[in-house]
Amino acid sequence: MPEPNPPELFGDVAFLIRAYQLSQMLSVAAALDLADRIHDHPRPVNELAAECGAHPAMLLRMIRTLAAFGIFSVDAGGAVQHTARSRLLRRDAVPTLHHAARYRGMPSDWAAWANLEHTIRSGEPSFEAIFGVANFEYLNQHPEQAELFNRFMQHSPDDRQNAVVEAYDFSAARTIVDVGGGNGAFLAAVLARNPDLRGVLLDEQSALEQAPAVLGPLTARCAIEPGNFFAHIPERRDIYVLSQILHDWNDEHCLQMLANCRIAMRPDSRLLVIERVLTEDGDPANYLSDMEMMVLFPGAKERSLDEYSRIFAAAGLNPGRLIRTRSPFSIIETTPSPVQRF
Repeated sequence: MPEPNPPELFGDVAFLIRAYQLSQMLSVAAALDLADRIHDHPRPVNELAAECGAHPAMLLRMIRTLAAFGIFSVDAGGAVQHTARSRLLRRDAVPTLHHAARYRGMPSDWAAWANLEHTIRSGEPSFEAIFGVANFEYLNQHPEQAELFNRFMQHSPDDRQNAVVEAYDFSAARTIVDVGGGNGAFLAAVLARNPDLRGVLLDEQSALEQAPAVLGPLTARCAIEPGNFFAHIPERRDIYVLSQILHDWNDEHCLQMLANCRIAMRPDSRLLVIERVLTEDGDPANYLSDMEMMVLFPGAKERSLDEYSRIFAAAGLNPGRLIRTRSPFSIIETTPSPVQRF
């Protein structure tokens, strides 16, 4: 007979099997704005339920369960108050997990993960098998979910934007192009720290709709340009940025995108690729992100530094120089190589 399993390991794995339930509760708590409805003093659960349109008894049971994990606390009378963990779900937390909780529970992402087995068996993303269209096309057709995605990217739970700005010296540059920069949150962080810098924000029109609001007064130093980075990239700027873009695409599309950047760059231009970089002893969350790319996009993946450098070489770029940040994201800096190979 096999040896009995250690009880503590059994309990750990048993909990991991049920972790999706906790994820869904956190998503519902964020959708109800529970963390923003609780301030510095306990609030009766009945008041919270009335404000957010929830069934009082059911809401109490969910909060009680979250409290068992240190997220909110609730007393015997049903009064709810914050813990250090639940405050991270507030919209005004810095950084905030509110938008991550909303995004992780949105219907399309949830459905893609629910059909992970299809991807493992077929080698194809479950997202397209379920919805019949590519992920970004689906988001264009469902603006309410696109908004959740954009907010998630803007409010990176890993504080990606600020971590990158702190780790990289932009002071010698005068112009920067954020390729596929969405609503401009990353570019806004860079421009705010570098008052002499001017930017270009390039993305599809639908992704740029909230950019003026996100950039605010910084719009005066930023050109917002609708466009397709597979077709054309503004030329002869100092710095080009691809932030969380390449991991959405297979190697062939990445090569095309990088080649377009290489064509646009001057010999002294720099390209910054901001991504999670896989290492053998790396953050487990990086591998979860790799799995998410797998279920959402054909051929998409997180990559190692060597994998990025191979694509750079094929696109006429030098091997990447890795710059770590305090977040799980790294900066891979590259420059044009003397010979274009594409």
